[in-house]
Amino acid sequence: MRDMENIKQGCVLLVEDEEAVRESLKELLELFDFQVYAVRCVDHAIKILEEQQDIEAIVSDLKMPGKMGIDTLRYLNSKERNIPVIFLTGWGTMETCQEALKEGAFDYILKPIENKDKVLFPLKQAIERYRLEKNNEELELDVLRMAEQHEKLLDSILSDVEIKNKVQEKIATIIQKWEKKKKRN
Repeated sequence: MRDMENIKQGCVLLVEDEEAVRESLKELLELFDFQVYAVRCVDHAIKILEEQQDIEAIVSDLKMPGKMGIDTLRYLNSKERNIPVIFLTGWGTMETCQEALKEGAFDYILKPIENKDKVLFPLKQAIERYRLEKNNEELELDVLRMAEQHEKLLDSILSDVEIKNKVQEKIATIIQKWEKKKKRN
């Protein structure tokens, strides 16, 4: 288990087309000890996701020119990467919120962000969930590896038992022949 005080809060991909908002969120997150990759569009976000395996959460504007923030989530879903996504939007409607949540968004935050905890609290929760899921996957893999090792060991033992039985049968045959020969003499 990692010592949470000795590591960064987490690695975040920030996707925001408005430069001022992107820079201010990046500064806020770095102030609270997050490692941040900040990009201005979904295409750049996807490039970072393809290159970096350390992303633990994504904070993304929902409505941007070109591809929408939800396209990042759809990309993750297509690659079966369970990175939590928190959407930010000033254009929030019930329909967009429902669509984002249906696609698997972790949270949905309305702009303007007047309180840092509106971002920090769900982000910390998202990263904690991500880490717990990763740890669970690692433990499951460990259990599978141990099961495979035990299966090989069991096969080895059974194999040795078969060999031992064959050797014992041959020894018994030799002893029987020896005893028959002894009785004749």
